Amino acid sequence: MKIRLRRKKKAGLPPLILPAGDGTPIYKFSGEVIDSLRYMVTRIMRNGQLPTRLAMVSALRGEGVTYISQALAATVANDMKARVCVVDLNWWWPSPIKLAARDNPGLAAVIAKEAKLDEVIEPTGWSNLALVPAGNMPVEHRPVTARSQELREIIDDLSTRFDYLILDIPAIHSTSDSIPLASLGDACCLVIRQGITTVEDVRLALDEIDHLPIIGVVMNRVKLATPASIAKLIPA
Repeated sequence: MKIRLRRKKKAGLPPLILPAGDGTPIYKFSGEVIDSLRYMVTRIMRNGQLPTRLAMVSALRGEGVTYISQALAATVANDMKARVCVVDLNWWWPSPIKLAARDNPGLAAVIAKEAKLDEVIEPTGWSNLALVPAGNMPVEHRPVTARSQELREIIDDLSTRFDYLILDIPAIHSTSDSIPLASLGDACCLVIRQGITTVEDVRLALDEIDHLPIIGVVMNRVKLATPASIAKLIPA
């Protein structure tokens, strides 16, 4: 199935604001991005069901996977009233959690048996949306963890607590460990930053994850439809 994110300019679209527990705004997602993600989710739902574990991937670093992951999670939690959790699996370049009022050791600490899973699930101001930070993991442990049954069991556990997991995956061309991490999802959504990612980058990245369904393509930071040269690479 080929679903591409529309980014046609529309005036006056309100942003989606995610608050902390005390009501303080911590994330502000642009109305244009949210509108486009709503369109993508609607198209996916028309053709079937939104995967309960969606891996957000990119070919290169800096394409906006974390921002789009969080925006998508906020969209699903707000519009569908579903329980959603963003799971950061990028131990190479982990994202800071803006709303953490305490030091959260993250998923790395759970794997190291230094924390319980309940202790690293970071709530937001919405009762149905949470974040799990990656934490700090030694470089030598990352390849084993990415392929471990232990990590898969943790993801399985989170799946029993939430309706949808949005998995924030490191860039495919940055580490080979991104491939087994993406495989923890039921399907992938590819994030592309036009002007940065070449068609060849996309082609090589898709070759690496051709065992997974690609349900959508997000053209980040542009107001254009997906270029035909890239769109034709996405499996129909």
